Amino acid sequence: MEQKQIIEVIAKSLSIPSSEIGATTSLSNEIGVDSIEMVKLCRDLVKSFECTLEVSEIKEADTIEKLLCRIRENKMAS
Repeated sequence: MEQKQIIEVIAKSLSIPSSEIGATTSLSNEIGVDSIEMVKLCRDLVKSFECTLEVSEIKEADTIEKLLCRIRENKMAS
């Protein structure tokens, strides 16, 4: 799984251009993801990467880089 893949999923899920998302982009501060978008994003990430992931983990990770690490960890634990 590459960073580019996760950015594409996030961009599609949030209906924003992928060019606005980088490795250190903050989902909450820079993109302004609200709670409803966060639930949708969580569902889309779980479906796309076949992993377990909670909304709270996305909020905690907050950046694309940290979120990618969290998804990898969860896939390895499954």
